[in-house]
Order: sequence, then C-alpha cells, then structure tokens
Amino acid sequence: MKIFTILVAKIIILIGKILKRGSVLPGNIALRIDKNILSKLEMPKIVIAVTGSSGKGSTTSLIANSLRDLNYKVTHNISGSNLNTGILTTILEDTTITGKVKTDAVVVECDERFAKFVFPAIKPAFVVVTNITRDQPPRQGNFDIVYNEIKKAITNDMTLVLNADDPYLQKFALSFDKIVYYSVDKNEYSSKEQLFQNLNLIYCPRCNTKLDYKYLHFENIGYYECKNCHLKHPDSKFEVTDINYNECEIKINKNNVKIPFPMLFAIYNTLAAYSVLSLIGIDENKVTELINNNTKPNVKQYNAINWDNRTVYVLNNKNENSTTFNHSLLLLDRDKDAKTVIIGWKEISRRYKFNDLSWLYDIDFEILNRHKIENLVCVGVQRYDIATRLKIADLDINKIKCFETLEEATKFLKCSTKENIYAILNFDYVDPFTKLIKEEEND
Repeated sequence: MKIFTILVAKIIILIGKILKRGSVLPGNIALRIDKNILSKLEMPKIVIAVTGSSGKGSTTSLIANSLRDLNYKVTHNISGSNLNTGILTTILEDTTITGKVKTDAVVVECDERFAKFVFPAIKPAFVVVTNITRDQPPRQGNFDIVYNEIKKAITNDMTLVLNADDPYLQKFALSFDKIVYYSVDKNEYSSKEQLFQNLNLIYCPRCNTKLDYKYLHFENIGYYECKNCHLKHPDSKFEVTDINYNECEIKINKNNVKIPFPMLFAIYNTLAAYSVLSLIGIDENKVTELINNNTKPNVKQYNAINWDNRTVYVLNNKNENSTTFNHSLLLLDRDKDAKTVIIGWKEISRRYKFNDLSWLYDIDFEILNRHKIENLVCVGVQRYDIATRLKIADLDINKIKCFETLEEATKFLKCSTKENIYAILNFDYVDPFTKLIKEEEND
C-alpha cells in the first residue's frame, strides 16, 4: 500500500510539473489512499518544524537556506503550503518509491491548527513556536484553542524553541521539560510603560494574576514576573543584546548578525533561526556567517522607495492579525517627522467568506495621535470600516480620505500630499501598490 500510494502521488506531481501547475492535490490523494502515509515515510536525521501565528515562513526560509549553504540537501515547503496536504506533497516529491526521504534535512512551516496531524508523523527534533496571538478570529477563536492544538502535536522527545519574552508561551513549560529559550535584552527601544493599549495576554499563564513588567519591547512582549506564583521570564540560551536599526544589525550572544529590515519581528524571526541552527550542532560563529549570507532585503515584507522627492515605506501586513499591523505602527512610531498613512486590502481572507473585522479594533491606531499626520488614506472594499476605526481612535476626520481603488489613492498621494508615506497594506495590495508608485515616478 505504501509504495502504491507514493507512486500515485509522484505521477500526479509529474503531471503538475508538465502542466506547470503546483498544488496540494498529490498530498490530498495520498491521504485518501492511506491516511497514515506521512508516518510511514523514513525521515532524515535533521527534522525541524516551525509553527505559530506569524513569522513561520521567514524563519523556515532562513533555516533552510542556511543549511543549503552547508551543502545539505533540504526538503522545505517554501511555497507556503503549510497544511498537512501541502507538507506531504513537498516531502513526497523528495521521497524514493520505497518511502525514504532523499534529502539531509526536512524543514517545515506548519499551520498551528494542523501541527497535530504533521508533528507526530515526521517527529521533528526541534519545534519552534514563534508566537500565539489573536489571529484569524473566525477560524482560530482564541489563544487557548490554538495553544491546545499545538500542544496535541508535541511529544516529550521534541525540543521546544520558544520566545522567552512572550509570557503566554510559558504555558508550554507547564507540560513539557525540553525547552530552549531565546529573547531580546533591554535596549534603547524598550519601555517601562505600555506603548500599546490593545494588548495580547498580560496575565500569568499559571495563576491568571496580572503580570508585572520590568520593561516591554512590544505589546505584551518583554521582561515579566508574576508577584503571586513567582513565575517569571526564564533564562535564555540565545539573546539579542544590541539593536542597530540603521544598519539592520543585531548582536546575538556577542555575534553581529544581519536582519532583513528594521522591524522588531524581523529580529525575533532571525533570532529563532539562529537558535535552531546552533542547537543542531553548528558553531555559532558559522551560524552568524550563514545567516548574514542569507539575509537580504525582502521587498515583499518591507520596502523603502524613493518617490516624488520623499520616501514611501511599503509594509506587508497580515489581515486578521492585529499584531502585524502593530509592528508596522511600532516602526512608524520611531519616525517623528510628519507623514501620510495609507491602509487597505483587496480582501480580508482567501480561506473563507466571513468579513470579520473584530481584529481591526485590536490595532492600536491611537498611536497616530502623537504624530503629525498629513493625511490618512483608506483604500479597498472595507475603506469606510477602516475610516470608522480611525475616527474612533480620535484622529482628525478631515484628514481621513477614502478611495475604492489603489489607482485613485495613488493619484491622491501624488497630487495632494508632500510628506513621507507609510503604506500599511495586506499582501494582496503590496505588489500592485509598489507597481503604481514606480509607474507614477516614471510619468
């Protein structure tokens, strides 16, 4: 049955390549033939899995590319198909007809709700949980649902690699012992006061007492302690001790490491990759070299474009996840000059038809009140919903402009604004907006 299942999947993969169409169909068909096929495959010595609400793709890509630089053959679901069918399709492509994975390492990005179907089968030695945030409310529900789904996937022989700065991830320490932590030390960008009013969990995962913070980096991320049960920020094996956003460089365990763009989540993704590469036995000096060689500007995530004698910052944000938008506001907050802000998307989700906007009210747009804002441009199908949220944030209604299309919004930016621009957009608008900006520049 195993050989037959693999053969059928490989034929479908071959047909897809001939037709130049990639899909999860081979994995889907394979699971229909044999629902346990993934557990019957012989994995290589190195198996690494990354899950969490956000940051999975960037972290796994950095790990996989670094291993390739060491001449490892790597199986990696780089296309972003992170459900069990997509992961199975990727692995089957690199598997012999008898079920042996031909590569030296398997590195998978896995959707947090599907980890329970994948991890027990591929048995990763290291599992990174990047974060658990309020993400995709109609699908994910709440923190605890996501946590419990990931918990089901973990076994005691797996080593968890966790962000020590996130108190919610301490819940894993209540059930598992093999944990390695990474963190960011107090730095010039840290704050004693809450920078964000709309926070993720700030209560002790053990006793539900409100946590006391020595300092914060972002939302609920920082150095915390519970005065009631004495749960506190754990010691970290890998720590960022210095941040230089101007040079896109950080210091990890005294090593100077590059980051792809000057944003906090880029630091945490890079730190997670650094930690895993070190844990599988690569010398930290070599890890530093590998990451620096593979860290390149990612214009799909962050792009600074010179346009019309000013700078347009194009920031890719994940809809239904307020934390990614708040990261963009954290970047904007470091810039004290006057600015125009454009916000929008083509659609809320490609997964389902719910037009849920509850997450929009977890974004701390109130931060904009401490800045000199030239205009607030809302674009797309939910432009008036965005405008309403900005009005509720007590921003000047006379500066809020709404446009149905990116073309209209770009014309307005060209003709009616003078300051630098922060474009906080979902991925479906990033490329079209960038293209329009460059076309306007060439006119």
